[in-house]
Amino acid sequence: MRRTLVAVLALAVCSGLIGLPRAFAQVPIGDVYLFERAGAGGTSVTAVADENFVSGGGGLTWSCLDGAPTLILTTTWLGRAFRARVRFAFGDGEPSETQAWILMTNGMAVRAPEDVVEPFTRGALEARRVTVQVTDYQFRRYSYVFRVAGLAEALGRLPCRPSGS
Repeated sequence: MRRTLVAVLALAVCSGLIGLPRAFAQVPIGDVYLFERAGAGGTSVTAVADENFVSGGGGLTWSCLDGAPTLILTTTWLGRAFRARVRFAFGDGEPSETQAWILMTNGMAVRAPEDVVEPFTRGALEARRVTVQVTDYQFRRYSYVFRVAGLAEALGRLPCRPSGS
């Protein structure tokens, strides 16, 4: 019975009677990547950090959440607190004051507060390189360097483009 059901479903998909969600596209634009997904995943723009042996890899992602631009930093495991301390610098500029960003439930990403997204985006667009430091629950600091050439073009394709772009 199970094999018959699988065979019927496979035939229906192959014949076009049942549509599968469109796969996502990953498009490099300069140093960043535009991800286009069908359905709830939506469109996002990600800069991938230069990897290092201490911090590993990280990602800086602009996307839309309830129609508003959002900015998420993916990192190493930061713990289970509600917030993580974050500082950032654009180009060779001075680091920002330490801010509390919202720790995501998996403990491996933080979301910028709404009032930070626009000025952060403007700074990233002007500098072309962003350094972000995040501190975990044991007060260890991890640094990530993101090259963001192509960010303006990629952000232009987000449905909720930040006004700084």
